[in-house]
Amino acid sequence: MKVGLVLGGGGVRGLAHIGVIKVLKKHQIPIDLITGTSMGGAIGGLVAAGIDIEEIEDFVLKTPSYRIVDIGLGKGGLFGGNKIYMMLLEFFEQKGLGDLEIEQLHIPFRTVAVDLKKGKSVVFNQGSLRLAIRSTTSVPGFFAPVKHEDKVLVDGGILNNLPTDIAREEGAEFVIAVDVERAHEERAPRTMIDVLNRSLSIMMVEIRRHKLHFADLVIKPEIGHLQAFDITKIKQCIMAGESAAEKALENFGALYDNLKNMEM
Repeated sequence: MKVGLVLGGGGVRGLAHIGVIKVLKKHQIPIDLITGTSMGGAIGGLVAAGIDIEEIEDFVLKTPSYRIVDIGLGKGGLFGGNKIYMMLLEFFEQKGLGDLEIEQLHIPFRTVAVDLKKGKSVVFNQGSLRLAIRSTTSVPGFFAPVKHEDKVLVDGGILNNLPTDIAREEGAEFVIAVDVERAHEERAPRTMIDVLNRSLSIMMVEIRRHKLHFADLVIKPEIGHLQAFDITKIKQCIMAGESAAEKALENFGALYDNLKNMEM
């Protein structure tokens, strides 16, 4: 069966996807399609391009924060986001990939952004991979929106933070979803960022619950208590992804076989 991997958004928590994919690779789980949003879109796009997950992990752990932060006040966000774009170009060029097109990827890949002008989701299924990643990671209020053609694009998590439905639409018969959304805390928010994070999380929770119905196997790393931009927790997130994937894959064989038998 065609196996689809769906990687959710969650800022730094999304780096747990690295740990999950390391375990999928270790157990030789085939991945025939990847969909993702925000950090899930970034990690998924790099994997779909054929970059080894250990290389991605090394790149993430060794990249200092100042390389991705450029002040963008007055441009629609605290940070401009251009450094991320240039960093991706540099990484692709190191791997001999250049400005790779989505149609050229080793694994079929889709990622989601939101067009603020029309208030609708935009699914990237062709064109520049760098542009797609830059768009899906443009967290509202933090990174400046991406102006492309007649669109103003931001993080797709607003409307579809776990694009399991897109994986199904693209033909995935067995869907593995990795949910890294923040857990709800019953306490008063302490900072402006806390207020924004909490508001976005509450807004997206019902949509996410609906999307989980499209998944056959859900991997949920224990990182829901972490802040989306806590860069001191990168290694912790990766390790949590590994642990959750190992536990979830204990059920993979039985679920996969049962579904395959039903199809037959």
